[in-house]
Amino acid sequence: MANRTAPNSPRASVRMYRQGLGDCFLLTFPGSGEHPFRMLIDCGVVLGTPDPGTTMQSVVKDIAETTDKHLDLLVVTHEHWDHVSGFSQAQSLFDDIQVDRVWLAWTEDPADDLGKKLRAERRGAEDALRMAVTRLGLAGDPESAQRVGSLVDFFGAKSGSTADALEYVKKRAKGKPKYCKPGEPPICLEDAPGVRFWILGPPKDEKLLKKSAPSKGAAYGLDAGPNGSQSFFMAAVAADMGAAADNIPADGASGSPFDPVYAIPTARAAHLPFFEDHYFGPANDGSLTEEVDRKSIAIRDQSWRRIDESWLGVSETMALQLDSATNNTSLVIAIELIDTEEVLLFPGDAQAGNWMSWQDVQWKADRDEKRKAESGPALLAKTIFYKVGHHGSHNATLKELGLEQMTSGGLVAMIPVDHAMAVKKHWGRMPLPELVDRLEEKTEGRVLRIDDQVETAEDLDKLKPKDADDAEWKRFTDRVTVTDLYYELSF
Repeated sequence: MANRTAPNSPRASVRMYRQGLGDCFLLTFPGSGEHPFRMLIDCGVVLGTPDPGTTMQSVVKDIAETTDKHLDLLVVTHEHWDHVSGFSQAQSLFDDIQVDRVWLAWTEDPADDLGKKLRAERRGAEDALRMAVTRLGLAGDPESAQRVGSLVDFFGAKSGSTADALEYVKKRAKGKPKYCKPGEPPICLEDAPGVRFWILGPPKDEKLLKKSAPSKGAAYGLDAGPNGSQSFFMAAVAADMGAAADNIPADGASGSPFDPVYAIPTARAAHLPFFEDHYFGPANDGSLTEEVDRKSIAIRDQSWRRIDESWLGVSETMALQLDSATNNTSLVIAIELIDTEEVLLFPGDAQAGNWMSWQDVQWKADRDEKRKAESGPALLAKTIFYKVGHHGSHNATLKELGLEQMTSGGLVAMIPVDHAMAVKKHWGRMPLPELVDRLEEKTEGRVLRIDDQVETAEDLDKLKPKDADDAEWKRFTDRVTVTDLYYELSF
């Protein structure tokens, strides 16, 4: 039930669906004609959510009804199940929705060389980790198998993978999908005359794409290790997940000399000629005599060389690296309300390297378009709405290079998080308490979470800080519509 209805004809509205731990945002702006401009950013829920099909079908039914089965723009930030599952779970409903445009990050562009390399690495690592989950279970380590499996779940189930969902999305556009690049000229659409789209990320820099850990003092709630390294991030999150301390060396290194994307699972290696010749004995299919077979095995049996199961000990670190690398390819969009120059920031699940890159993104002034020079930090300074990255995790909201640069008054934040599900997945500090505290402080309590115990608009008063101004709080809650399916905030 909705009680306090937002003002008529707002400049913008943001609807955050309350489907569980996952992202699904429906944005509405005034259109150039009779109909408003509708934009959907992501649509998914994490694997393991109870009855996810029914839940996501309810979400997509509402999207269809609200938009009259017409999306002017569909954006997918990155290839994780909690951002794309709805395109599989409610595909028959999406089939009836007209989609004019599809935007994706440049990392999904089939013609981009670095994008192709990153996708190949992701597929190889994903296959290796699925094998690891099975092997850990067979090796009598169900807890590790569960932890690794919970991260691999971000890539979906065998019956419906993230790759399948993304391919479906690509085919929905009237024309070809647009692959967005940071720093490209701001995008203005004729049917959305009141807004301008600035692309901040992901960076076209492989080193930054692979930097997920914040540097020392760059994030909330964690004391950084030496140089704020990637290995520190692995150690910190693994500890938070309850991983055994002796699985990660004292210096935080993963224990493997190789990048996990180059790993070949043992079961696969056993059937490759080189490894069969050098590391595995020949199989006797009955064609060899016993004497010849014994001699052949004696010559070729190099099983003493094999490491076999030792790679499983670092599989949790590999899973975290894969998860973070994919998050860091998130498409980041700053949506400017032209009349007031205020910004709505949607960073997907961008992590440290992606955030850092925005500091160097700049645009020159354009007299023809009547706009002045712009930059990443300037857009952050004008941000009045922040979709909190990666469900409030520690490395998806930078401090001095992020939230502290959002200095505009009236900031509101939405966190697409379900803490109970995060605990079930062994992500106990999601959302990070220190980050939530700072968000509450900067917004004066204007933080909405999927898992809030709020069923009606009157329940919003439960979220009110003790020292909040009554009149200011009412002005905020009057802009919020509440149902059991979504929050909607109008501007």
